[in-house]
Amino acid sequence: MFDLGVAGAAIATAISQVVSTCVYLTYIFRKKSVFHFRVKDCTYTKETLSEDTSMTFVSTKETMSEIFKIGIPTLIFQILTSVSISLINNAAGDYGDSAIAGMGVVTRLISMGSLSVFGFIKGFQPIAGYSYGAKKFDRLREAIKTSILWSTAFCVIFGVILALFPTAIVSQFTKGDAEMIRIGAASLKANGISIMLFGFYTVYSSLFLALGKGREGFILGACRQGICFIPVILLLPIVWGLNGIMYAQPIADVLSAVITVFMAIPFHKKLNSMQKQTSAISTKDND
Repeated sequence: MFDLGVAGAAIATAISQVVSTCVYLTYIFRKKSVFHFRVKDCTYTKETLSEDTSMTFVSTKETMSEIFKIGIPTLIFQILTSVSISLINNAAGDYGDSAIAGMGVVTRLISMGSLSVFGFIKGFQPIAGYSYGAKKFDRLREAIKTSILWSTAFCVIFGVILALFPTAIVSQFTKGDAEMIRIGAASLKANGISIMLFGFYTVYSSLFLALGKGREGFILGACRQGICFIPVILLLPIVWGLNGIMYAQPIADVLSAVITVFMAIPFHKKLNSMQKQTSAISTKDND
């Protein structure tokens, strides 16, 4: 509206970050949240008093280990997201500004859907973590099933809209650049189909992190934007040209879903085994 071009986009981004940060801080410091931030609570050690009055200490190493086990995979995921966008732009640069603009629009549209799923998953993680810790495996299984169902339903609806109306959607981001519309529409259609898998593997990626399984969570979290995507975006354009760029993310999505299946199967087998052991112990105690 104000003809600020790229500078306007940068300013809008900065404003949105400031506003969202202020919302978070206001929510916390007005004590509307269960979590109350206090400087005196920031310590590297924790001590708890048990029933027999013996004191248990959690060392700095143990505390920091738990923090980094979950935090580092999330950090790397964010870094890989930035790297993947840079790689797409660099690869599209060989085909002109229209290709860069088209791929940029697709990236942002897909981000709108994926970030919505992340918001849903943030509610799933604590339920999964608490259920697993309390050995409520039936509740955990139900939480997984429900999360996959609803996140996939959203991704399917979102993906169908993108796949059915790619040209009309991309056209809203340009003033008649036919080449940009062509490239963006073709890529958006493919991404719309592949994002239908996003909810499935995001649930498991978040699940492993919630259960403290940092290695598994890291692998799945890094698949879509790193382990699967980076080799594809580096190699596919060499043999397939512009099509290699447009279909790089969809191919990475499919590969990520396949890897998720192979990691989910042994997890559920182990979960079944743990549930049987817990049931056996409970039955024995009742007897």
